[in-house]
Amino acid sequence: MKQNLPLLWWIVSTLLFALVFGALGYEADQALLLAVLFLPGLVVLRYFVPQLEGEKRPRVIADTLYLLAAVVALEYLALVFGHRIVFDTQPETLPGLIFNPLFIGLLLVAFILPERALERYAERFEQRDTPLRFTSERKRISIAPSEILYVESNDDEVWIHTADGGAYRTKTRISQWEALLDRRFLRIHRSYIVNTERIEEVRPTRIRIGDRQIEISRKYKEEVRRRLGSEPSTKQERAQEPGVGASE
Repeated sequence: MKQNLPLLWWIVSTLLFALVFGALGYEADQALLLAVLFLPGLVVLRYFVPQLEGEKRPRVIADTLYLLAAVVALEYLALVFGHRIVFDTQPETLPGLIFNPLFIGLLLVAFILPERALERYAERFEQRDTPLRFTSERKRISIAPSEILYVESNDDEVWIHTADGGAYRTKTRISQWEALLDRRFLRIHRSYIVNTERIEEVRPTRIRIGDRQIEISRKYKEEVRRRLGSEPSTKQERAQEPGVGASE
């Protein structure tokens, strides 16, 4: 569900954009081609918008405006390219609305807001603890994701460490586990994926989960900061903060 809803929205959005362009007087094939030319900017928007979430309010507003301006410029160039190269027409001979930056910006916002809402909906209602099934030492293993502490890559082997002290060896690459696990899990090192709900302590350069201290590599430090916060904290310290319950 998590994978299918955003994909479905991309298809629906392309068709909706084609309908908008068709309403402006383009033939059906031209409208569909313009909608496809619109996709690169949408890909950029879709990639960077989630990275803005979690930033401080003044910075996220400024970064959002910069991002939107850059994508509007990209879409404008894509439309000019489409008309000049594909349609062999000059932009000044066409309806001005399609080259209006505000109109382009509204189309982008109309795309990204429902897409983000759909992704959150899928994450909220997916079966979070549907058991993961894999083979370890020629045995079939079934583990609820909530019971996984962290995933460790060691040469050509990957180990699944669980809350009950178990460790299961698999041949599935850590990148495949990263794609399989939900948003509770976070890659903090080329060799480690951790369950954020099981983290006991967060420090600028490491985290503690169970009885293990795991280093945060430079490559993943910004994503860890965005997801977990940049200030050192422990469960005990967070429980003492105003408005934070002891259940954390």
